[in-house]
Amino acid sequence: MASTSAALLEFFLLGLATPLTAACVIPLYPGFLAYLTSVGGDDDGGRSTPVALLGVLVVAGVLAFMAVVGLLWTAVFGGGVTDAVERLSPLAFAVLAVVGLVLVVSPGGFSRLPTIEPPHSRYPTASAFAYGFFFGAIVIPCNPGLVALFVSRSTVAFPAFDAGWEVLLGFLAFGLGIGAPLLAFALLDQASSRRITRTLARHSGAINRAVGVVLLAVSAYYLVFVFQVVPGTAGLEPPLEYPPV
Repeated sequence: MASTSAALLEFFLLGLATPLTAACVIPLYPGFLAYLTSVGGDDDGGRSTPVALLGVLVVAGVLAFMAVVGLLWTAVFGGGVTDAVERLSPLAFAVLAVVGLVLVVSPGGFSRLPTIEPPHSRYPTASAFAYGFFFGAIVIPCNPGLVALFVSRSTVAFPAFDAGWEVLLGFLAFGLGIGAPLLAFALLDQASSRRITRTLARHSGAINRAVGVVLLAVSAYYLVFVFQVVPGTAGLEPPLEYPPV
């Protein structure tokens, strides 16, 4: 259970960093929160809807999206999660190395990928939940680096989990981290949220380059020391336990 708790904490921190280091996601924060504030009194026949509640609904939407992804994962692999390590782990960390290299060479390269516009309705509560649900689809193309790191680490961590429901918890922990900044911005005033997002946007290139270096280091460690993928050989040894980064 200790290794499971450590993995869940790691997934939460990866999720927390994912939207905060995505250059094309950061500008969505103040605009959407301004929208929620402006229509907060028109929900359900004019009853006032606190912005904090809308922030909670956004997080609930993110968790719903990640629950769907987690259920799809368990449906695909069923009980053979350990087999997924042998099939996916080396490939996942190879992709992670490529993504890290792209971020080092061109920190804003992934920001040019198309994104999905979150839906809105005349009901702020529905808009908040729908925005959170689609936020995962927005973050994934904007920040494939940390998403790839989560997937790569998942293939290592999940076999060490004691039950199938813990795999779903892993996806929920990642989703909770993704949604946490949205809730935080909902609780902050407009001036503070704009100040934070401007700072993140100003340093997005340096942040992404640093993330790329970390991804290269993590992928190199796993490919060379854990999976022992040596050029000229086909030797792959999946780890027997959840190793530290």
